[in-house]
Amino acid sequence: MSKAKPGTMVYNILDRTLEFFQEPRNRERIQHNCLDPMLRYILDRMFPYIILTCILFSLILLMSLTSVGLLMFQLHMSSKLPIQTVNTVSQTVSALVEPVLNQ
Repeated sequence: MSKAKPGTMVYNILDRTLEFFQEPRNRERIQHNCLDPMLRYILDRMFPYIILTCILFSLILLMSLTSVGLLMFQLHMSSKLPIQTVNTVSQTVSALVEPVLNQ
């Protein structure tokens, strides 16, 4: 079985079909009677999911910004606290305990 190349009849049908769809009147009829109702139906069905996705994205963004803000606040507050070394703490303790022991 050999495959035959498409003849001129196929090209004629294809040319007529393309001409049919390129006419403004036919294009408008197809758009108004087929495409617009299908797109409207699809968007009506998908709209709740689009809204849900936007709400979830907003909540995730808000939580992320809050976490970053809390981390920056915590780092800012920890930099204001005095950092004492072990020697300073031991000197403070011995300075407090020494007068009690010397009595």
